Amino acid sequence: MTDSEPKRSRRWGKRAVALVCLVALPYLVHQVYVSWSGLPANIRIATGAVGGRYRAVADALGDEISARAGVSVEMVETRGSIENLDQLERGELELALFQPEAVGPGSGDHSSIRSVGNVFSEVVVVLARRNSGIDSVFDFRGKRVSIGVKESGDRATARLVLAHCGLSDEQIEPVAFDYAAIEKGFRDSTLDAAMVTVGLDAEFLRTISRDGLADVLEVPFAEALAAKNLGTQTVEIPGGSFCTFPAAVPANSVVTVAVRSQLLTTEKVPDALIELVDEILMDQRFQRANRLGELFAEGETFATMRTLFPLHDGTVHYFEPELKPLLSADFVEATEGLRSFVVSMLVAGWLVWRWVRENRIRQQEHRLDRFIRELLEIERRQMNLDQAASGDDSAKLNDLLDEVTTLRQEALGTLTSHELHDDPAAGVFIEMCHALSDKINAKLNRQRLDAQFQALMAQWNARSEK
Repeated sequence: MTDSEPKRSRRWGKRAVALVCLVALPYLVHQVYVSWSGLPANIRIATGAVGGRYRAVADALGDEISARAGVSVEMVETRGSIENLDQLERGELELALFQPEAVGPGSGDHSSIRSVGNVFSEVVVVLARRNSGIDSVFDFRGKRVSIGVKESGDRATARLVLAHCGLSDEQIEPVAFDYAAIEKGFRDSTLDAAMVTVGLDAEFLRTISRDGLADVLEVPFAEALAAKNLGTQTVEIPGGSFCTFPAAVPANSVVTVAVRSQLLTTEKVPDALIELVDEILMDQRFQRANRLGELFAEGETFATMRTLFPLHDGTVHYFEPELKPLLSADFVEATEGLRSFVVSMLVAGWLVWRWVRENRIRQQEHRLDRFIRELLEIERRQMNLDQAASGDDSAKLNDLLDEVTTLRQEALGTLTSHELHDDPAAGVFIEMCHALSDKINAKLNRQRLDAQFQALMAQWNARSEK
C-alpha cells in the first residue's frame, strides 16, 4: 500500500460521515419540530354551568379531541364567560366558550387571548313565572329577578337588556341563580322572572316549558338594542321552540336578541391543537350531532365573522393553508434561544479547531522542510565548484543538477494539487529549485565557454610556434 492510499481512505471516510449526517439531518429536524410544535399531552376545557349549552358543546368537543388525538382532556366546571376569560389569562385553561357582551369597552386589553372562532349563537330568553302578573320586561320593577351568577355571560347580557329598558339593580330585586335554582324558584314561586342567554335547545328550557312553569317574553325594541350593540343581532324564537305539548312554549313567535358564543384560547396554545379543534368544529357530522346550525349552514363565514379577539394562528392556518409558514411560529419562538446557542457553539468550536490546527502545524515540521534542507545542502556544495579558472567541474555540476531534479520530483510527489495551489511553502520550494537549477546551469555554461576558449588558445599558440 502506498502512502497516498491511507490518505485516500481517510478522505472517503470523512465524506461518508458527512453524507450520513446530511441524510439524518431532515429526520432530526422533523423530530425536534414535532416535539416542540406537536399536540400537548393534556388540555383543560371549561364546561360552564350545568344544564347550559356551554357544557354540552364543551363535553362533545373534549370527547372528540380525546378520540382523534389521544389527548387527555380535563373538563373544568366554571360559572360562565368572565370566569372562563380570567382562567384563560392565568393559564388554567386551554379552551373556553365565551359571550362577547360579557366584557364591555375598556375592560382590559386581554392581549394574550385569541379566538378559535364562533361556534353557535345564544339567545337572550326572558322568562316570567306563569301567573306572576308579568307581561313585559317593564313589569320587573319590584320583582325578584334572576340575572345570572357572577362572572357569567348571562349577567352581562341581562344587565344590557335591563339598561336598554331603563331598569337598574335598585329597581328590581336581583338574585344570582344558576339554571337548577331558576327551575326550583319557579316551582316554589320564590322567583318571579329570569333572564338567561342560552342555546334554544338547552335542557332546562325544555323542562320549564314542558311543566308549564314560565312564559317567554320578548325583548322590547330588540332592533334598537342590536343597533346600539354590535355584538348582538335580532332573532326570532319560533312558537313551540321549547315545547309543543301539553301547550306550545312560546305560544307565538317572540323577538329577542342573540350573541355569538366564541371558543377562546391563548396565544401560547400550539397551532396543532387549534387546527385540530377547527377541523372538529367544521366536521359536518360533529355539527349535526351538536345542532350547530349556523356552522353547518355558513361554515367559515360564520366561524370567523366579527370575533371579539384576534384569530389564533392555528385558525388562520386551517382556513387559509396557503399562508401557513414552513415552520410553526411556536417552534421558531421556542427554539430561538437554542438555535442561537448552537450557532455560537459551532462558531466557537470552529475557531478553536482552527487555532489548534494552525498551532499544531506551526509546532510540527512541514513535509517540505526535509526537501528544503537537502536543497540548501546542494546549494552549499555547488558554491565550492567552478572556483578555479583552470578546473573542470562539469561532471560534478551535472550530478548536482540531477540531484535537484530528483529532489524536486520527489517533493512534488508528496503534495496534492490543493496543497500546490494553496500552500505558500510549495511555491517557495519550487522557486528555490528553479533558482538553484539556473545557477548550476550558468556555471555549466561558463565551464563550457572556458573549455572552448582554452582549446582555441591552444590552437593559436601551436600555429604561432610553427
